Amino acid sequence: MKNGKFTSTIIRMQYVPRWSEHAPRFEDNAASHSFRCAALAVMIGIVEERLLGEPIDKMKLLGRCLWADLHNTGTGSIKHVTKKESLVMSHIREFESELSKEIVGYLSKSLQPEAYDFIVNAQDDTGIGKLVDAIDSLDAYLYCHRETQHGTNPFFHHKLKELRTGLLATDLPSVLWLLNEYEREEGIYEFIQYIVSLDTVKRWNGSYNLVPDNDATHSFRVASLSLFNGLLERERFGQQQIDLYKLTARAVLHDLPEALSGDVVSKFKHNNPAIKLAFERYERETAQFMISRLPDFFHEPMTDFIVHSKAGDEEGELVDVADKLDALIKASLEMRNNPHYADTYYRQLVAIQHRYEQPCVVFFLAYILHDLTYSNLIGQQV
Repeated sequence: MKNGKFTSTIIRMQYVPRWSEHAPRFEDNAASHSFRCAALAVMIGIVEERLLGEPIDKMKLLGRCLWADLHNTGTGSIKHVTKKESLVMSHIREFESELSKEIVGYLSKSLQPEAYDFIVNAQDDTGIGKLVDAIDSLDAYLYCHRETQHGTNPFFHHKLKELRTGLLATDLPSVLWLLNEYEREEGIYEFIQYIVSLDTVKRWNGSYNLVPDNDATHSFRVASLSLFNGLLERERFGQQQIDLYKLTARAVLHDLPEALSGDVVSKFKHNNPAIKLAFERYERETAQFMISRLPDFFHEPMTDFIVHSKAGDEEGELVDVADKLDALIKASLEMRNNPHYADTYYRQLVAIQHRYEQPCVVFFLAYILHDLTYSNLIGQQV
């Protein structure tokens, strides 16, 4: 088993650029894209279930949207037109499938069956697979729409029309509903703008960063770590009561209020109990304002996913665990080039060791962190 290598794959997603050959105003990467697709999957799942009354496996939809593009760490971001070229199309698909299977093989055997579905079967011919494919196109549409609002690059204006035409031709009611609501430029539009703009919220302000980070890439990693830890707790350590869907949806959306509030340095937010309480109230009220922009049938699940993302239940604590582990990973990546992060690494490690006792945390510290730290120090991949 090479769980550390799987974690490295998650980390490397932010190094895979998207749209770069077209000089976009907003830089994009596979991690940010996968975060947005996962957030849209949460919305689509709610629409399918609560508006259309359709039974749907929301965890399967969310897991596939989150991990569908992990093979990009081996292929890079291949242009859509190239993927459709008859000379290379079959070769690309075969290589992507083999690479996806290899990534699944990094995981402990108990995690592999579900991960295989999320990664290898992501865009199959089932109803869920078709939704995943449509959500991928919807995210491309949203990205191009933002580019057309802030720039004059003719490529994005042309691509926007092409993507819209394709989406309008879909036979998926939930995708059509979300697109039509977005184009009204009211409540749904405002909420989706928070999702799309999360990549503009920079993290680790005040520190020299060799690797730039933002809330979208961070949310992708936290969601991926949460899903990994949740699977580990359930499949390897027998914690069958964990709700994987609630855990992953909370992790995907846990930092969404920062689209309005921005990222505030943690050391200041937790400087004393009064400041901590004030920020908790501010973030809660910001989240409730965001949710109020949505139709009523979204309110209950979104309140749980955003307002109560780090509630005191098992799922909330696992989101908090993943958030802290991601900070530890960040410090591990940076400290070889910036001594400041060595102190951050030590403080995060001690805090995690003293606060959390879940088997997945012990597993991470004993195996995955060792592999990642060794890799960073000697400059080789796990």
